[in-house]
Amino acid sequence: MAAPTPFARQLHPDFLRDADSGVAVSANERDLLDLVRRLGTTTRADLVRATGLTAQSVMRLVDELVDRGMLELGETRSQGRGKPAAAVTLVPGYAHAIGVSITTDSIALALMDFAGNVLGQHQEPMRATGRAALLRRIRTLAERLLRKSEVDEDSVFGVGLGLTGFFVGDGSKVNPPDPLEGLALLEVDALLADAMGHPVWLDNDGSVAAIGESLHGVGHRYRDFAYFYFGHGFGGGLIMDGRCARGAHGNAGEFAGMLPALGLERAALETLRAMLVKDGVALADIQALVEHYDPRWPAIERWIERVAPGLSVIASAVVAIVDPQAVVLGGRIPTDLAQRLMPRIAIDNVSRRGRARPQPSIVLAEAPFDAVALGAASLPFKECFFH
Repeated sequence: MAAPTPFARQLHPDFLRDADSGVAVSANERDLLDLVRRLGTTTRADLVRATGLTAQSVMRLVDELVDRGMLELGETRSQGRGKPAAAVTLVPGYAHAIGVSITTDSIALALMDFAGNVLGQHQEPMRATGRAALLRRIRTLAERLLRKSEVDEDSVFGVGLGLTGFFVGDGSKVNPPDPLEGLALLEVDALLADAMGHPVWLDNDGSVAAIGESLHGVGHRYRDFAYFYFGHGFGGGLIMDGRCARGAHGNAGEFAGMLPALGLERAALETLRAMLVKDGVALADIQALVEHYDPRWPAIERWIERVAPGLSVIASAVVAIVDPQAVVLGGRIPTDLAQRLMPRIAIDNVSRRGRARPQPSIVLAEAPFDAVALGAASLPFKECFFH
């Protein structure tokens, strides 16, 4: 059984389907909303064909969602010889969500509307010292995003948080890298919910980045892919049939966990940074590496030589186990570095009778801005309204 996404604080009553249900929408309403989200603009007749529900049921569901402000009926669309049909779309302003990304050296926020449009975004180095200061800074940045985008805070449905680290099997507690010691083994979702005054959904950065990529990047072409997240460490996420596979403890996508026993090195950008510092290149953190990246650095080829065997093992295992359409290289890795790494990833594929298994495409991530912040902003909506 898959682990539920950790969640802190109750949904605001204004967003509940009814006072007793505790949910925003019913199962059928959720299926219908997800179809409209994926199609962009559709008709009730299209929804009948796609859902298998009766025309009367779809009519009732659409009308109820229109009454609640989630859907709107627009200009009619011609449907062959029959009567024109009203276009059905999501109402962008029905609700908003804030996405927060916390890495070892930076924080990023994104503001998203109900239709998935990104209204504002912000990224900055990690300046806050101490947990309380960090939470206050996130709250301040969120307020600025809302003001700048002219969004009323009452329309904020919730906050999504992507945090570097792995779940330890004790509720929402995450074990992050050493630079985030102040957030280690705490219920950070509850702490942020108290600071923000909104419900918070929490997941690790690899899974959240994969969700962001599925909605705003290669997910438009691939419904099944493995996302390799390059950051201070190395991890990722799995998208299967358009949904994030979290696993029993929320740690699906912790790909690097298989490498130590094999004596192989993980593809951590922190390792590259340390190699560059040893070469005399002054880089204080991963953000500095990304901002000042120089393809002429000699350490790059040495790093690729060290990490390619481990990446090849991980890619081969992923392909053998889940058979994805694509392996996506993303996270904070510079484009040039990812492009140079791609041809060095070798996926085991022994042929039989002259025929080998179909191979996934190895592609670059395409999500704009920070995929973790984008994925985090989508978490509240995916958890309560969509799939």
